[in-house]
Amino acid sequence: MNIRKFSLPAAILSAALLPMSALVACSDDSSNSSAVDEPIVDIPGNPDIGDGTVIPSNPDIGDGQIIEVPEAKDTTFLAPDEPAPEGGYTGTLTGVCEKGPLKAGSDVKLTFLDDALSPTGKSVSAKVADDYGKYTLQYTGMTSYAMLEATGAFLNDIMGDVSASITLKSLIRAIDGETANVNVMTHLEAPRIAYLMKENGMSYAEAQGKAESEVLKAFHMKNFTVSARNLSVLGATEADGNLLAMSLLLQSEYASAEMQTVLDYVAADIEKDGSWDDATIRAKIADWAYLQKMDELSYYLENISPALPSFDQKFRTFWFQEFGLGVCDSTIQGKLVENSNQLSAYHGNTFVCADTTWRVASASALQNREGTALFGECTDALEGTVKEADGKKFICKKSSWKYASDTELLDIAVTAANGACTSANNGSVVKHESGYALCQNSTWKKLNATPVDYSKGRAMNKKLGAGINLGNAWESKGQKGSSADCGWGNCIKDEYFKIIKDAGFQSVRIPVRWNYDAEQNAPYTLDNGRLSGVKADIDLALAQGLVVIVNFHHYEELNNYAVNYDRNPSGYENEKKRFLGMWEQVAKAMNAYADDQVVLEILNEPHDMKNKQVDDLMMSAYEVIRKNAPGKTIMFEGNGYSKFAQISNVQLPADGNIIFTGHYYEPFSFTHQGHGYDCGTRLKDSDISKMPNQFKAYVDSALVHYPDINGGHIPMNMGEFGVSTCSGNGPTSEERAKWTDAAIKAAESYDMSWHYWGLTGVGGFEAYSGSWNSNLLNVFKKYL
Repeated sequence: MNIRKFSLPAAILSAALLPMSALVACSDDSSNSSAVDEPIVDIPGNPDIGDGTVIPSNPDIGDGQIIEVPEAKDTTFLAPDEPAPEGGYTGTLTGVCEKGPLKAGSDVKLTFLDDALSPTGKSVSAKVADDYGKYTLQYTGMTSYAMLEATGAFLNDIMGDVSASITLKSLIRAIDGETANVNVMTHLEAPRIAYLMKENGMSYAEAQGKAESEVLKAFHMKNFTVSARNLSVLGATEADGNLLAMSLLLQSEYASAEMQTVLDYVAADIEKDGSWDDATIRAKIADWAYLQKMDELSYYLENISPALPSFDQKFRTFWFQEFGLGVCDSTIQGKLVENSNQLSAYHGNTFVCADTTWRVASASALQNREGTALFGECTDALEGTVKEADGKKFICKKSSWKYASDTELLDIAVTAANGACTSANNGSVVKHESGYALCQNSTWKKLNATPVDYSKGRAMNKKLGAGINLGNAWESKGQKGSSADCGWGNCIKDEYFKIIKDAGFQSVRIPVRWNYDAEQNAPYTLDNGRLSGVKADIDLALAQGLVVIVNFHHYEELNNYAVNYDRNPSGYENEKKRFLGMWEQVAKAMNAYADDQVVLEILNEPHDMKNKQVDDLMMSAYEVIRKNAPGKTIMFEGNGYSKFAQISNVQLPADGNIIFTGHYYEPFSFTHQGHGYDCGTRLKDSDISKMPNQFKAYVDSALVHYPDINGGHIPMNMGEFGVSTCSGNGPTSEERAKWTDAAIKAAESYDMSWHYWGLTGVGGFEAYSGSWNSNLLNVFKKYL
């Protein structure tokens, strides 16, 4: 403040101050108009923001540490008061007007006060110059004291709206410098300063220091002995951080239009005793503050000034203290304290000190506290120990007590009887009480499923071993009868079987579209030419020592009826009868072969239907096949185009001579380029690294849902997998080989048999085109 003194007698501050109403002039008065007697703050009798419940503003509640704040005593840090010079002061005031910043065009008014804090009838006015709340005001003849007011629309720093107006005040002294900001802190302390000067006969310096200390204490904030008139919510100091935190807390969940009432109400509460006594509104604000995320809270102010003062801990400290938690620092990490504020909606919640903040204590933290109170600390010596009290069982694990789960208790019991579950016996099954327990991932777990002896299915799966598909042949359209394998121009040549055998493969999968030329009506007679042709190829395969899988492939009509079952159940039932009638004939024909030569796969890639339809088709066909080919191994698969993950959703019989098959083409964006996916996708390292965990998940699910009484799970087959080429920039031969190698490795690590899609003429997936793809063959030979 630029000050020019005049030689006039000093005015003496009157011991008897005028009422507070004498401190304010209307904000739209001209600079020399007379003052109108109005209250310094417009205090409502009982606003709907608290019920007036009074408890100490900083009660020592809970067992947390209460933050050290200044005592409400003389904390004067301003220069002593001086008499005004003759003719008063002349100078300039500059500053910012902030709740959030007041908008450009807002009114700023400086009303001169006499030594009794009564308006002298003189004032000067200015306008806020920008949306940062900045103003500059020139004055002449100012007395020692003045009321600085700012009135206008303000930025709601929580919600971001500029929809309401507010009047903020600051009781200032002429000798305290050119900067005079107006904010929520100056507004809260102004009535208290006036009261202390009037009732306690304090000087302005004493009253301001005490009032500011009391306002900060009400918000549990440290006093940095910086006058509120020098603070800004967009500043850079710790004291500025106090102001920002205070501004956010006062706004809390209140609408912009309620802000004036809230500020005036709190100011009136503090005015006479320096204490914020309304515990209800404090608890309400604390509850709101507890739920806030710091990064979201400062969003709108950061749009104005990215570098805000540090306010996070000051903001959080308010609800820490109001909840009775105290300070969270390095000395009490992990300490548990209950919210003891009975007016809080979260009263009774337990919080744990973590780093520098209190967080809601997890169930495990609460259980550890309970267990420690009952049994003492959980130490390494007690690891795995189970203790019981009050009907609860606790287990000491990793230095913490916790409620023992049924799984943990079962693991302990089974371990005691059978030894620990380790990687060496993973997948084993043991009898336990009236049921069974499964060793999985180092823990004995209760089995809800009844284990089955899958010895027969496992032996057949081993015989299948490594195989390849003879696709796009017998499942093609276009021709019927004995030459139906040529429908897509990919006839199966006799020599293929020797080529496959010489490469080292153990089996072939022959997909067949039986329904294409079978009769539509009962008894749904198969086309004899197709049946004879398929059997001829089976004979060629067997002559080379290859095991054969035969299936129902591309049965589109049946799949479509299943998808639309709810709309046309009779259509589904009729097509299902045809399906079963054809299977009866196929099963009888295949039963002529030895049981260790042919495997029967029920239905390839059911999709888009409800799981109950998949189960219905699979189980119905299973019964027909088992009746007509009682010794044959039967393959099941799940929904979603035979996804392995569907094993948890399928219904399988308690039959030990079955195999679950799945197809693996992950990710399709790489493996199916040119088949619904664009060309140009490169193989990623992550595509490879994901495979082991994916297959582990498939097998873990199989262990739980279809365990083997001898240990392990239902035998599994990877019935299709492969990578298509794509004209131009599709997968390279090296990429195809790398993916294929990883898929086979993952499957074989769980003893799966596998069948690559396919040998030749399969739309870019082929491994053989007059000669073997050398990169793929090299991969195959690693496992043959």
